[in-house]
Amino acid sequence: MRLALATGAFVILIIHGLVFYKQFFHDWERNQYAYFDQARGLAKTEVERASVTGRSPRIEQLIVTSFGETRVDRCETCHIAADDPRFANYAEPLKTHPYSTALGDYQKDGRWERRHKFEDFGCTVCHDGQGRGLEPGYSHGEDPFWPDPLLGYITQPGWRKEYLPALKNKIYLEANCAQCHTEEGFSGTATVERGRKLFFANNCFGCHRIEGLSDGTLAPDLSEAGKKYKIDYLWGKIDDPRASSPTSFMPKFNLPDEDKRALVVFLKSRKGRNFSETEIQRFRLHLTGGAELVQANVKPVDVRPGSERETGEKLVSDRSCTACHKLGDRDGGIAPDLSFEGLMRDNDWIFEHFRNPRSRVPDSVMPSFRYTDAEFHAMSADLDSLQSAPPIGAPAETFHALCERCHGEKGDGRGKIAIYLDPSPRDLTKAAFINSKPVERLLHSVRYGVPGTSMPVWGKVLDEQQARAVLEYVFATFTKEPRHDVKPHNVPESNPVPSSAGSIARGEATFVRRCSGCHGKKADGKGPNSIDLLPRPRNLRNSWFVNAVEDRRLFDSILYGVQGTAMPAWIDYGLTNDNVGDVINFIRSMNRKSKETTYASAN
Repeated sequence: MRLALATGAFVILIIHGLVFYKQFFHDWERNQYAYFDQARGLAKTEVERASVTGRSPRIEQLIVTSFGETRVDRCETCHIAADDPRFANYAEPLKTHPYSTALGDYQKDGRWERRHKFEDFGCTVCHDGQGRGLEPGYSHGEDPFWPDPLLGYITQPGWRKEYLPALKNKIYLEANCAQCHTEEGFSGTATVERGRKLFFANNCFGCHRIEGLSDGTLAPDLSEAGKKYKIDYLWGKIDDPRASSPTSFMPKFNLPDEDKRALVVFLKSRKGRNFSETEIQRFRLHLTGGAELVQANVKPVDVRPGSERETGEKLVSDRSCTACHKLGDRDGGIAPDLSFEGLMRDNDWIFEHFRNPRSRVPDSVMPSFRYTDAEFHAMSADLDSLQSAPPIGAPAETFHALCERCHGEKGDGRGKIAIYLDPSPRDLTKAAFINSKPVERLLHSVRYGVPGTSMPVWGKVLDEQQARAVLEYVFATFTKEPRHDVKPHNVPESNPVPSSAGSIARGEATFVRRCSGCHGKKADGKGPNSIDLLPRPRNLRNSWFVNAVEDRRLFDSILYGVQGTAMPAWIDYGLTNDNVGDVINFIRSMNRKSKETTYASAN
């Protein structure tokens, strides 16, 4: 018992001793004592020796007011030798801060002079971290809740382990250099400049807005990305956009690590206002919305009469269409193949799709680029000229060449670009759907496409016999179940209910009560149940699709359901022809008919 009490008392004494020691003796004090001792030994004159003799440890503090919010920096409390060139070969924290000619440091009379003096700039303006901290864990920003860990040196708990090696690199400091050095060609921000070029080369500017650089509207505004996000989030978003946002439609570009790092450094440099900007520059930017600077990055091209196709070919290349699309031997692996676009779409369709992709494919994720109509006409002329059909071989080869990109090598609708298409490509393995549709309807979809979707016209690439052969290959290879005669349904050829305000109102009430859970109250296919359904519910505001579908098909789909999907047979739930007629009148009231052509003719 006495031994146990003695042991306990001894442990308590040790703990109290450690607590006392921690309270009254700090690491930064020991660092300073070590510096004083070493500095006296390195002193070459009595003046140098006297400058450290008798000095006692103290908290070194700078208050920086010239760069954004007031900063309190105590970094030199530990890094006390940062401005002493005699400690260039010592280890941290007793190491001279490196000099950099790229950042303006220079030698004068054999001694280095700093362009960025600590007393003017402090430390955290370049390095981030927690300037008030006096212990490494706090001052370096290791706390996972601290927004600005020491840039390029510290990784925080919770960051994905596979990213950590890529996130430690002093090159990330360029992001903070760019807060003042905004000029192009500055040697100290070469990675920022490279990232900026990649931002445009990969067409990021079409979706994202960055004040003064781009004006995309499809995706989040990145004007203050460097202030809002840590580098691990930015890296993860570029590496795998859906890892953090499962419903994101941002493409996965599969960039090499060097390009990812350059983009992260560039985005980290976007913190809203730069320190070098004047109030007049900010006011001018506010008045113009940055239009002048945007045009400076994507300069309009003069299209001369007679040179449209040649100019368009260069624009399609220079504007990085193949960052997403396939064209010849270049393939972004994200969007449809444009290699023989002129055989599938006519010039008007291509032009209008360039100007506003959602005017032709309402759920397209392609951004609307702010090019001139002359440029769009030139690019359309180039794509319209691509009318050389690919060689057609056996049905299996044809499916691989033309269909696999969307429908997948297994025919399950999970091709390499399927994730970016809405509606999703049809799953050809679902016999319930495939075998419930007449062959002639399936053949029509292949040869004439499906308006309002990414399913193009193959009629100028495949003749009827070749299209039938591909369908037979699909039936045998993917659907597998033997086809059977399709039982006709008792539906009217045309809507027996005249369209009127009363019919539309009744149809809307029925739609909201019966259909909005999947199709959404706006009928856009985005109802609360839609996220769990594949294929997704149909967007019934897709005018190109709705206006191409006959009343008979709408009646059939509503009353008898769509096999192989979540669409039920509403005849089993009491809907009558009159109820369905009202719903169809409501749907058609939201979709204006257009006389414009949708596709190139299949003949």
